[in-house]
Amino acid sequence: MPRSKADALTLFDSLVYTNEYRLVVDPAGAVLARVMEWRQLLKERIGIFGGYYRMPGIPLLETELPPDYERALSDAIWRGSAGVAPFRLHLNGFAHSEDRRTIYIDVVEKEALNPLRQRIADHVRANRRIRKLGVQVAERARLPLATGLKVAQFEEAWALLSPHPFVGDVSVHDVVLLKRELADTALDEHVGTFALDGGR
Repeated sequence: MPRSKADALTLFDSLVYTNEYRLVVDPAGAVLARVMEWRQLLKERIGIFGGYYRMPGIPLLETELPPDYERALSDAIWRGSAGVAPFRLHLNGFAHSEDRRTIYIDVVEKEALNPLRQRIADHVRANRRIRKLGVQVAERARLPLATGLKVAQFEEAWALLSPHPFVGDVSVHDVVLLKRELADTALDEHVGTFALDGGR
């Protein structure tokens, strides 16, 4: 039975080298510095945890793609960010996921990122090949501090962080595309920064 074009594409894409691409809002400034300090403190107390090697950021979407898709992904993000006015987000306190595997800094304006996130996701998914390989869109606005925590790690980390109030704000004037190899200790590499007014 002859192989269909779709089957051939699926087979090809499953055999090639891929990177994880992640689009985020960069917290920058004092917030970024504070998150890095807390992560280092947590590492000293509970050991390595998920997300430790990732640059902090409020996630918008993720996808796993071959490197030769990078330009198409960047172009889609650029088009999706065009015409969106800069805005501010306020951060207030620590929270955790229901499964207690993730501790994050809560975003006050939980719906504020939705239009930007959806607009960019729509442009990215307009590329048939990228859409076929999968695009994961973040469900809510939050700034992860520690992910993939084991039970004992969560208990100690939460006891350390939860008593401390935290407030801050993030100026959202661009989005940042990062990539990393598919390895637990791989570091993020900067791919591009895309201004919300569509400027490169």
